[in-house]
Amino acid sequence: MGPISSYRLGDLVNGLLVKKDRRKLMSEHPNSIAAKFFNEKQNDSERESMDILKDIVLQECEKNIDKFPKDIADSTVIHLRLGDVVAGHNWHEKQKRPLSVEHLKELLKNDKNKRYIIGKCFFASPSSKNFKQCIDASNKYLNEVMEELQAEHLKTDDADLDLCVAVKSKLFVQGKGNYSNIIVNIRKKLNLDNIELTI
Repeated sequence: MGPISSYRLGDLVNGLLVKKDRRKLMSEHPNSIAAKFFNEKQNDSERESMDILKDIVLQECEKNIDKFPKDIADSTVIHLRLGDVVAGHNWHEKQKRPLSVEHLKELLKNDKNKRYIIGKCFFASPSSKNFKQCIDASNKYLNEVMEELQAEHLKTDDADLDLCVAVKSKLFVQGKGNYSNIIVNIRKKLNLDNIELTI
């Protein structure tokens, strides 16, 4: 089957998961932010999704604070969507190709903060199956970004922890996809600074 994950938090929050994919996510990640969000949303359909998610994420931040870099509140976090979108053949992957290193450098030309990168090679059931090509291209791209931006890659291997790190940072640089979009929206609720994608 390859390195496919059922954890699609952005798609779940935006109501884009079919029932089968939602059930799989919930059974494979029962203690995740996604599972907590879904259960809370079922019990409180009146509240806005982003308010529910924000409260859950803030609780998770408190629980995991010892796992964050000590300087996270003074740092810039860059989300890189890696994996399927880097070299996949499907239209939805091509649409989410990551930003060029030059574009990222331009976005951050006035940024003097310590920089961290979140993101890992991600593949979901609708992803292209050219895994090796995508992984190789992702690793090359990630290494270029780290070198050019003098950024450190946080290898948490945990989408929930990455989300918490992004929410606690001083500045967040949006990547492609729904996951990155929900981070921006949570941070807006908290009046935190983002560099949003305009392309």
